[in-house]
Amino acid sequence: MLRKLLPQRTLSTTITWFRALSLTPVSHGRPPPEVFRGSNWQPPDVIQTDDDPNPPSIPDDWDKYNRVVYPPTAPGETPRAGYVHHCRTFIRGNIKKYWFLAQMVRGMNIDEAIRQLSFHKLPTALLMRDTLIEAQEMAIKEHNIEYKSNLWVSQSYTKRALIIKGLRRRPKYSYTAIHYRYFHYMVRLEEGPAPGKEGLYGPKYPELNVRIQKRLEQLNDRRLLGTIA
Repeated sequence: MLRKLLPQRTLSTTITWFRALSLTPVSHGRPPPEVFRGSNWQPPDVIQTDDDPNPPSIPDDWDKYNRVVYPPTAPGETPRAGYVHHCRTFIRGNIKKYWFLAQMVRGMNIDEAIRQLSFHKLPTALLMRDTLIEAQEMAIKEHNIEYKSNLWVSQSYTKRALIIKGLRRRPKYSYTAIHYRYFHYMVRLEEGPAPGKEGLYGPKYPELNVRIQKRLEQLNDRRLLGTIA
């Protein structure tokens, strides 16, 4: 009776829409997806841990390269250099920011790469440094590399992982979308001396010396008109 006498308040469209988001979705024969909430879930820096019984899948089957068995080297053939693949998955950060760090250490000696990442100001550079240290230890313990300093970074790149979206409450019933971005860091170490940037990519301007020589010849062969020369 009181409900009929008292006027009912109507909710705004925005509040009704956000309340509908909290309803449990219907899963047709599949398990419902895991729900992450900002109040009870803190995303760690690295989800993959050593004591995790079910680690997440490694992208591109990067770890399977370590289990490749090659035939024995025949006499007279060039000996195959040892290598090791390693990666760290789901690192918190933006892939565009840390792609430059991955390209910076490519072609460097392993000790120089670790030293450069130790001095960098970005916080995730320390996780990338730890990844190189783990790969160096794997090369010694599991792949029979003789000297740990005789390694260089032949492959180093980042790959985009999952992006978790959330909402941030604003004044006057407004909300803003926020993104928690993750990426994978893939690295490959090879045995031998470091070739450096020019040995890895080649000289930046291979024809530069030829162009300089032609320009000098043009300057030496020129004639100034209207003079006694």
